[in-house]
Amino acid sequence: MPFENGVNWRPDAPGERGRHGSFSSAVDAALSSMRTEKNDFFDSLSDRWRRLFPNLPVRPGRYEDGKIFLYVPSAPANFMVRAHLPAMKRALAALPGAPGRIELRLEIRA
Repeated sequence: MPFENGVNWRPDAPGERGRHGSFSSAVDAALSSMRTEKNDFFDSLSDRWRRLFPNLPVRPGRYEDGKIFLYVPSAPANFMVRAHLPAMKRALAALPGAPGRIELRLEIRA
């Protein structure tokens, strides 16, 4: 009996089971999401962040696909920091070794 109490208990075909066709592809996707890019500019930026922006409640989080993700502690801090993003981009572009295009993204992380 495939339906019982409104639930379809018949298993899905292998092609319809989700985005991963096998366990190994799911593990590969999980491991690739944990890798971080090595970037010398981002490493030096992390070291001197507090000297550059001492009064902002934001810290560099990670560098991924050419974007610098900045962590803010709360939604109100996110709103406040958003107004400072153009000035932050200009300050970061003036640093030695800065890439040609700087993209900043904000993430709320406590």
